[in-house]
Parts: sequence; C-alpha cells; structure tokens
Amino acid sequence: MAAKTTRKTFATIVAEQEATILAEAPKLLAEIEQARELITTRGEEREEAEDRLSDILGAFKRGDASHSAADLAEARAAVERAELLTTGQRAKADRLTKAAPQTDKRLAEMVAESVSKVVPYAAEVIPSFVRPAEAPEYLLTGPIVVITQDAPAKERDGKFGAGITIRSFRLPHFQQIDARDLEEDFKARGWFIPSDRIYQNTERHDSFMVDVVRVQELVAYASTPVIAKDPTESDVNPVIGTLSNEMVRAFPIQGDVMAGVSFQPGNGASSEFVSVKPRNRRFKVTKTGAERRTVVEVEYEVRGENANVSEGAALTAAMVGLNSMPGKFFAGVGVVEKVSTFDLKTPSPNYLGARVELVSLAG
Repeated sequence: MAAKTTRKTFATIVAEQEATILAEAPKLLAEIEQARELITTRGEEREEAEDRLSDILGAFKRGDASHSAADLAEARAAVERAELLTTGQRAKADRLTKAAPQTDKRLAEMVAESVSKVVPYAAEVIPSFVRPAEAPEYLLTGPIVVITQDAPAKERDGKFGAGITIRSFRLPHFQQIDARDLEEDFKARGWFIPSDRIYQNTERHDSFMVDVVRVQELVAYASTPVIAKDPTESDVNPVIGTLSNEMVRAFPIQGDVMAGVSFQPGNGASSEFVSVKPRNRRFKVTKTGAERRTVVEVEYEVRGENANVSEGAALTAAMVGLNSMPGKFFAGVGVVEKVSTFDLKTPSPNYLGARVELVSLAG
C-alpha cells in the first residue's frame, strides 16, 4: 500500500524560499564588505597618483627638468585611471548593496498578529521577507495571507518602520480582506502610517483571487518592545504629559473638549472644566533578565475649573484617564502594562497619586 503523502503547508514552502536566500546571504554580504573596503584602497591609490602628478608639475614650475614628458603623461594617466576606478568601485558597491536580499521580517511578524485578528477565517497567516514565487495550490480551507516586509525596518527607540505588502490568496466565495479594517486595528494598537498611504486592489486569476494591501510605510512596535538604553528623565516626561492630557480629555462634556485643552508635553493640561498638574514625580527602572520595568509615580493636583465641576467629578475623570493608559507605547521607555494609584504621604482631596508601569526588553 502506497504511503500517504502529506501536503506541505504554504508556510513551509515560503520557509524553504527563505532558507535558500539565507544560505546565500553570507557570501553576498562578504562580497559587499569586500567591495566597500576596496573603495578605500582605490581612494588611497588616487591620492598617491595626485601627489605624484603634483610633484612633477611643481618641479617644472621651479625650472627642474629632471622629469620627462613621458613621466608627465604617465602621471596624468595614472590620476585619470585612479579617479575612474574609485568612481567605478563606489558604483559596484552600490549595485551589490541594492542586489543584496532583504532578510528582515520583524515588522511583518508584528503585522501578522493584527492580520490574524482582522482575518480570523484565514487558513494561514505567514510573515516573510520574500514575495512568494508562486500562488498556493490548496485554498479550500480558507484564504492564505502572506505579509511581505519590503525593506529592512528602520528601528528607533523600540519602533520599527518599513513598507508592508499583504497578499490574501483566496477562492472567490471567501470574504475579501478590507484595508480599512487593518488600518483601524493598526491605530488601535498605537501604530501609525506616516503618509496615510494604504492601497488595496484585487487581482483575478482563473480559479482564485488575490487581495493586495500595500502600506507605503508602517511604524509599529511589539507588545514588549526591545529598547537598547535605559530611559532617562526626558524619555519619561511624555508619559507624564500624556497622562495629564488623558485625565483632562476624560471629563464628560458635550462637544470637542480637545478644542479648549492647553497641553504641555511633560507637564500639565487644562481645559475650561478641569486642570491637571504634576507636582511631584519620580521613576525607577528595574531589570529581571532581559525584561526591563519602568515605574513612573506622579502626584497630580486635580481641580475643577468651573463652578459646576466638583472636585469629585474632576478626580473621577482623572481616574478614567489613568485607566486609558495601558497599551500605549512611549519611545525609549516601553509599553504601559498596568496602572494603579498610591497613597500620598499628606492626603489631600485635590491630589491623586498615579502609578504607571511600562515594560520593555533590554537590547
């Protein structure tokens, strides 16, 4: 009896493509490094040729005829040769760099979490640095979504930015992926699209369809971002300022409260109804293995700025604002994991002790 053949998942096929590229990458990177090093060598050769020509010309100007016309012609040719080789070597290094494979998929892996939520009916969600060489053969159980990161991510303070292309391979009767749903989920995670450029189209093939969503640039962060350095006071100030702002915004009124809010990053915020001012602040950083925790504690003065706003109502709004902080990302610090209050040494009806705990991984 013939052995039953197990069908490869499309994730396995994509992984095999990636493995082939990764196996070749070290050799290509070595070639790029060698090409870049040779730029320096060519530059030194050019300087030597220029010095030689300068010496000959200087000798002639002093009336020294010890160099022949052939020497002069040879020196000028050597300079021209060195200049052309230097320019050519730079171009060669640039060509090799552009041709080098892109092997970063960290941002694609983050986006896969969002896609899995937005497209729960997908059979497979595959983050990758390659565009599949061929379409999946088996689509009966649901769409297969491949998220391709288009370039190495630009990384700063725990954020990653790069272009992303999402391809959903599906049979016609399966639901189309919707870029608006993805964009909404990105925003809910605190991610943003700097240019607001997100495009969608559907390609129709003989037996299947491909929904393509292209994000020119997406800036995102992991649920526990990797941040190289411990946060400083200037890194922590936006946490304090944002919390002040959230406390003021949380006061329930009709209309747009933000239209009348005065806000200073790292400081307080106020509207015609409520003011929130940080009076005392401190933060502490602790590490357990690779995990870093930053605890920010602030004593806020919270006041109603209108005769119709009681202190109790202002403090209630402040608590709502505090509880809206979890999940927010702060560059150089991390993601807010939880919030709480703490007792003040000198209790006051107008003061609130707010504690914000942020988590990150030490890079």
